Amino acid sequence: MSRVLIAEDEEALLEVFAEVVEGLGHRALRAHNGEEALTLARAEPPDLVVSDHMMPRRTGMELLRAMRAEPPLSSVPFVLLSAARPSGREEADTFLSKPVDLSTFEDAVSTALRLRAPAPAPESRTPGDKRPAVGAMREEVLHWVAHELKTPLSSARLNAQLLLRKMEKRGSEDEQRSAVAVLRQLDRMNGLITSILDAGRLSGGKMELRPSYCDLVPFLRELVQEWRELEPHVEFMLSEVDTPVMLAFDTERVRQVLNNLLSNAVKYCGEHLRVELGLSLSPGQAVIHVRDWGVGIPAAELPNIFDRFQRADDDPNRGHGLGLFIASQLARLHGGSLSVRSSLGEGSIFHLRLPLRR
Repeated sequence: MSRVLIAEDEEALLEVFAEVVEGLGHRALRAHNGEEALTLARAEPPDLVVSDHMMPRRTGMELLRAMRAEPPLSSVPFVLLSAARPSGREEADTFLSKPVDLSTFEDAVSTALRLRAPAPAPESRTPGDKRPAVGAMREEVLHWVAHELKTPLSSARLNAQLLLRKMEKRGSEDEQRSAVAVLRQLDRMNGLITSILDAGRLSGGKMELRPSYCDLVPFLRELVQEWRELEPHVEFMLSEVDTPVMLAFDTERVRQVLNNLLSNAVKYCGEHLRVELGLSLSPGQAVIHVRDWGVGIPAAELPNIFDRFQRADDDPNRGHGLGLFIASQLARLHGGSLSVRSSLGEGSIFHLRLPLRR
C-alpha cells in the first residue's frame, strides 16, 4: 500500500480525491494547505504528492520547490493540479488541468506510483527576485477566477462521474441518463470558464505559445479523423498538398482554433452534412480553410464576427460568442490571421493563415 499525500484547500474536493486514491488501494494523507502538506511530508515521507496550486500558506509550486530542495523528499513524484496554468508547472512530474477527469486522475496517480521517476532539479533563482509589476494584478485575478470557479466545478464533476459508475453497476438506465446530462452541462460550464480565461489572457497579452517545428499535413489528417469519429453522420473531406508543409506552431492552440471552426461548421452546415478542411500554400504562408455549405452568415454580421460576445444568431445553445474572438487572437499570436467569406444560403469558408518562416 502506497502513501499518497493530497494537498487541497477545498474540503469537498479533498475528500473526493482521497476517496478515489483509497479506491485504488492506497492510503490517503490529507492536507488543507501547502504548509500542512510540507509538515506531513517531513514527518511521514509519501510515495506520491497530489497538490492543488492555489492554496493558502504555500502554493502548489512553492510546496513542490520546497520538497525538491530537501534530499529526503526531492525524488517524491509530484502531481500538480490547477485551474490556471501556473508558471513553472513543467517542474512537476505531471500537470493536470482542473476540472480533472476521473479516469485521467486515476491514471496519473497509478502511473506516477508505478514509474516513480525523479523530478527535475528546480531552476536557480536569485534571492530577492520579484515578479514584474506590469500586468501582475490582471494575472492574479485570472488565477483567482480560475481557482474559485473551477475548483467547485471539478468537485461536482468527479462526484457525478463516481455516481455514474455506481448507477452503471445497478443498471438503472434513467439514472444513468440523468448523470450523463449533468456531466454534459458541467462540461459546458467548464468550456465557458476556459473561454473567458483564454479571452482575458489574450486581451492582457498573457497567453503563452509553445511552438514546435513540424509537418502540418499529418496534423490535419489526425484532426479530420478525430472529427469523423466524433460526428459520423457528417462527411468530412480533406483537401491537402502532396508535400510536407513544415512550420513552427503551437499544436494545442492551432487545434483549438480549428476545432472551433469545425464545430461551427457542423452546427451551421444545415441539411448538407458536409464539411471540408483544406490546406494550400501562398507566398510565405500556409493557408488552412474550413468550409461548409450551410446557412451562411448575414452580411451585416461579418464585420463584427471576430469580436467578443458576437454570434451569428441569437440561439444561446450554439455558443457564448467568444470562440471566434479567441481563434482570431490565437492566429494573430502566431503571426497569422483568420478571415471569413460567407453568403446566406450558400455557406461559409474560414481561412487560417500561418507564416512559413521558422
